[in-house]
Amino acid sequence: MQLVVLSGMKKQIIYSFLILLFYAGNLLAQQTKFTNYNRSLTKNGALSFDPKLKPFYHGVASGDPLTDKVIIWTRITPDSGNYSPKTVNWKVATDTSFLNIIQSGSVTADSSKDYTVKVDVTGLQPGTTYYYIFGHNGYYSLIGRMRTAAADANHLRFAVVSCNNYEAGFFNGFKKIAQRNDIDAVIHLGDYIYEYEPKGYGDSLTGRFVEPQKEIITEGDYRTRYSVYRLDSDLRTAHQQQTFISIWDDHESSNDSYKDGAENHQTNEGDWQLRKAISKKVYFEWMPIREAADNKIYRKISYGNLMDLIMLDTRLEGRVKPPTNFDDADVPARTILGSTQYNWFINQLSTSTAKWKIIGNQVLFSDMNVGFGAVDAQGQPAITNIAAIRQVENLFIDNWESYPTERNSILDSIQVKGIKNTIFLTGDSHASWSFDLNKKPVIYPNPLSLNLPTPSTSYNPATGEGSVGVEFATPSITSANFDEAVGAAATAQFEVAINNPIPIPGIGSVVYNPHLKYVDLDRHGYFVLDLKNDSAQADYFYLDTIRVASNIEKFNRGVATANNSNKITSISSIPATNKAIQQIAAPMNPPKSVTGLNNKINQDAVVIMAYPNPTSNEITINYALNTKSQNELQLFDAKGLNIKTVKLGTQTSGIYATTIDVSNLPYGMYYYHFISNGTVVNYGKFLKK
Repeated sequence: MQLVVLSGMKKQIIYSFLILLFYAGNLLAQQTKFTNYNRSLTKNGALSFDPKLKPFYHGVASGDPLTDKVIIWTRITPDSGNYSPKTVNWKVATDTSFLNIIQSGSVTADSSKDYTVKVDVTGLQPGTTYYYIFGHNGYYSLIGRMRTAAADANHLRFAVVSCNNYEAGFFNGFKKIAQRNDIDAVIHLGDYIYEYEPKGYGDSLTGRFVEPQKEIITEGDYRTRYSVYRLDSDLRTAHQQQTFISIWDDHESSNDSYKDGAENHQTNEGDWQLRKAISKKVYFEWMPIREAADNKIYRKISYGNLMDLIMLDTRLEGRVKPPTNFDDADVPARTILGSTQYNWFINQLSTSTAKWKIIGNQVLFSDMNVGFGAVDAQGQPAITNIAAIRQVENLFIDNWESYPTERNSILDSIQVKGIKNTIFLTGDSHASWSFDLNKKPVIYPNPLSLNLPTPSTSYNPATGEGSVGVEFATPSITSANFDEAVGAAATAQFEVAINNPIPIPGIGSVVYNPHLKYVDLDRHGYFVLDLKNDSAQADYFYLDTIRVASNIEKFNRGVATANNSNKITSISSIPATNKAIQQIAAPMNPPKSVTGLNNKINQDAVVIMAYPNPTSNEITINYALNTKSQNELQLFDAKGLNIKTVKLGTQTSGIYATTIDVSNLPYGMYYYHFISNGTVVNYGKFLKK
C-alpha cells in the first residue's frame, strides 16, 4: 500500500480534512499536532560497503527459530572473474569466543542462488542464545547471534516491523532494534524492499538511491535490489544481532499484488506469473527463511504453551483482485487467503493450545471507516453521497475489508469455537493502529441513516463487549506516513477525527471507528510485543528522525490486552518491563581467527580419541603433546554451562589419557575442550546415557 502515488486524490483529501477542521472546532484545535522535518540534504558518511567484511559484505542473518533449530544465512561475494562454487564453513557456539562449538559443517555457494547460503542448524536447545560464524579461505564473517524458540516460557518479547523503504530515509529503527538484548525475534511483516525505480517512491533529499536504476523485473534486478538493502549497516546489524521471522507483502514483488496480477505490473513488463515466481525465488535466496515447497511463506512457529505465531500470506498465495468499490457486493465471495491456506489457518487457530494466538499478517484486518472525508466536486462535504464516499474509502480497498465473507468467517470461527487471546499483527499501512476485533463495529454505509455510521448491536465500544480479539498495527520504518503524503495539518485533523465524535451540523456527533483505541499517523518506528501469562502489550517506539542517521527513539504508548479479555484493556504511558536476563551482543567486527575455522593447525597438541561414547560412568580423553605445555580439560553441558574443569598442570611431550568421572551427570549431550597454554586446540562431544 502507498499513499504518495495516489496523487489524483490528494487535493480532495486535503480539502475534506480542512472541512473536518470546521466541523470539529475546538476539539481539533486543541488536539492537532504538527510535525516539522528537516528536509535539507544530508549525508550519512557511511561507506557503500565495509571492506573489512570481505567476502561477507552483506553480513549474516538468522531466522525461523524452532525449539531445536534455526536458519543461518550469509552471502559470499566472489572475487572478480572467479565465479566457481565456493565452500563456506560454519560454526555454532554458545559463546562469542567460540570456545564451546556445538555444531559445524560446510556448504557450497554458487551462482544458482546468487552465492547466498542457508544452513538449517539442528540439534539445538530450546530458548537458548547461540552465536554463529562463517569462514572461507582464511576470511571470517561477522559473528551472528541467534535464539531458538522457547519450549517453556513465561515472558516473550518481539520487535514488530514493516515497510523499510531505502530511499525514504535511514534505517534508524533497525539500529535501535539491534541494540535490544532481550528480544526473542524480530517479526517482519513485509515490504522489506521496494520495487520502484530510483526516485520513484521515496525522498530523494536523503541522498539514498537504489540500484538498478529502473523498476525491478528480472532475477538480476531483484537480486541487485536486495544487495543494496543488505549493505545498509543498520539493517545488516539488526540481522546480525536478532533472529528474524519474516513474510513478504506486495513490494517484494510489485505494488498491490495479488495472485494473478498487481497494480504496478503492466503488460509491457512481461508475464506476471514469471515475475511473481522470480520475486519469490529471490526472497528465499536473500532472507533467512526456511525452505518450503513452492516457496510458500505461511507457517506456524510455536513458543511452548505461551504463544503460537501463525504467519499468513495475504498477497501471492490465494488473494483475488480487490473489488472496484469498497461497497461492491461480495458475490461470489472473494478470497484473500485461498481455500487451502484458509483451511490450514482455521485448523491452526482451532487446535492451538498456546495461551496467545498471534497472527502475522500483511494488511489491516479491522474495518476502517474514512467516509467522513468525502467531498463533492466543489469541495463541499458529501458524507451522505455514496459516490463521494467511495472516492475516499477506495483508497483503502487493498485491506481485509474488501474480502468480508472470508473475514467474517474467521471472526465467526473465533467466536463460535471460543478461541481466546487472538491478536493480529499488521504492517503495510505506514501507521500505528490498535483495534478491538468485531465484524461490524458500526453499521456503515447505512442508507437508512443518510450513509452515516450507526451503533452496532454486536459491539459495545464503552465496555468492549462483542470484541473477539485485538489488532496491533506497526508503523513504517521509513516508508511515507500520512503527513508525508498529504501534509502535517491534514493528517493531524484526520488523526483526531477518525475515532472521536465528529460534530455534524443538523445531525449531531458521529463516531466512525469506535473500535479504534489508539492511532498515530505521522511517526516512524516499531512496536515491541511483550507477552506474559496475564497480558499482551504492544509498546510503540518512535524515532526522532529518519532524514539523517540517528540513535534516538522515544516510547509513546503501551496498548495492552488482558488474558481472556479479547479486547484492549489499557493504554499506558509506561512500557512493559524488560526481561530479567539480557543476552550478550555479538561483536561488531569479524574476528581474525576462530577455533575450528582458521587454516592454521596446532601441531603441538592433538586429541586422538575420547571413549567410551556414549558413556554411563566415565569418559577418557586420549591426547598427545609435542612440547611442554600447561593443559586442562573443560566439560560443558548442552546450554554451554561449564560444569567441570580438570587441571592437568604442566606436562611434557608424550601421550596421555585422562579419565573423568561423569556418573553424576544427567542424561544428555556434553562437550569437552582440550586447552593447551590457554588455547582450545581440540574439542568434541559425547553422550551420557
